[in-house]
Amino acid sequence: MYNASIELITENKNESNRKEINRLYRSKKELKKIDLNTFKEWYYKQNNCCCYCGLTVTESYRLFEKFPESTRGGRRGRRLEIDRINPFITDYGHDINNLTLACYWCNNAKTNYFTYEEFKIIGVAISEIQKERLNNI
Repeated sequence: MYNASIELITENKNESNRKEINRLYRSKKELKKIDLNTFKEWYYKQNNCCCYCGLTVTESYRLFEKFPESTRGGRRGRRLEIDRINPFITDYGHDINNLTLACYWCNNAKTNYFTYEEFKIIGVAISEIQKERLNNI
């Protein structure tokens, strides 16, 4: 019974990951230049958290539930988003080596102005604020 439960949880998690990968892949037309299998490999290397503040997808969803008005009318914030590490690369920089996962709050604050290295510094402060908010939920 125990092993069957673990397998079912793993299958559900794998199905959920598959859906999330496909959703992300379809979210930006520029990603069509990248093979889906290459995109999947990239996704699994991302640790399922924001590269700037470390917010996980579960934590992001908890914040979204508590503060939906802070996420463009509740349209974003439930999931992690694709961000371009260096926004100054021509052709919008949607090369697989220029992509990372970011939470809504970091992705929205980073805009196209900061590079990855510059925003990592800001991400530390966002992380502290988000941890405090999560502790108060």
